[in-house]
Amino acid sequence: MSGTMRSSFLPEQPRPRSRPPQFVERPHPDCIESATIAAVSTRGNRLLILTRDRRMVTAKLENGCSPRDFYQGFYMERSKDGKLCVKRDKLLSRSGAKCEVEKLHNLVEVTPL
Repeated sequence: MSGTMRSSFLPEQPRPRSRPPQFVERPHPDCIESATIAAVSTRGNRLLILTRDRRMVTAKLENGCSPRDFYQGFYMERSKDGKLCVKRDKLLSRSGAKCEVEKLHNLVEVTPL
């Protein structure tokens, strides 16, 4: 009998469940290079900005602005320095909402204990 046939008679071992990744917000400088922005999505009450170098940045919008308005992306006027900055630049959603970014955070994966 070969080893492979014999193993087929053993009870199947339960596979460990993989937990979904957990993320936390960490401080981010007040500006992000607009050329590095690859995509945008929503994450609860924040915009989730995905960068070309595979980082994730959350953007909290000013009060009264809903991230859901930006689910299809946004437009912004290009600044002289080429950056999107907190409390300086406004985002324009495709639906017409115009909102200022109040805060930026890096979104980093944490390893559960």
